Amino acid sequence: MGKSRRSDGEATRAKILEAAGQLIAVQGFAYTTNKAIAQKAGVDLATINYHFGGRDGLYQAVLIEGHRHYLALEELAALAESSMAPHSKLTRLIEQIILRLMEERSWHARVFVRELFSPSVQTAEFIQSEVMPKAQYLRSIMHQATGIPEHDPAILHCLMSVMAPCLSLILLLSGSEVTGLIQQVLGMSGTERLIENLNRFSLAGLDAVSTDYQAR
Repeated sequence: MGKSRRSDGEATRAKILEAAGQLIAVQGFAYTTNKAIAQKAGVDLATINYHFGGRDGLYQAVLIEGHRHYLALEELAALAESSMAPHSKLTRLIEQIILRLMEERSWHARVFVRELFSPSVQTAEFIQSEVMPKAQYLRSIMHQATGIPEHDPAILHCLMSVMAPCLSLILLLSGSEVTGLIQQVLGMSGTERLIENLNRFSLAGLDAVSTDYQAR
């Protein structure tokens, strides 16, 4: 019975997160009330406080869920520590992010972009708890692909260069005015072709940086 209660609680928590994410993606956190979230999720206000400790806790959970949708820490850790070839790890990483970005009716990107352009008081905690642990594994993958020490500034440059196209797609696909056009363009060339091109540029760039670094 205890296990059943836990399962019910996890399902309710997930339902609240989904409702909050959908509303915040459209209206923004400041204009999304707990009452509206509760109504959409089919729960009472006390349930939100029970699962998230209040409004700020709920938004922090929404930000974390939005980021994990594209890049979960557990998946990233498994990839970084796997026996796959470094270039294959990078290819898998880019493929995963792009495929998830191309999902229709996803609120995750829009919440992320709203927070990016209008940071809230939760931003610092979100970066510390969610982004920084992932950055360590990303540094590791860049190191494996280039041979450059993980804490060398060049690794950060590599990381930013590889992630920039993914961030650009997030920005484009989060805007309702251009989403249809972007989807149409990608429909002409195909998502697989996009992934192939991004991988080609990323791997070639890393190889060039690695060669230059080793020649110093």
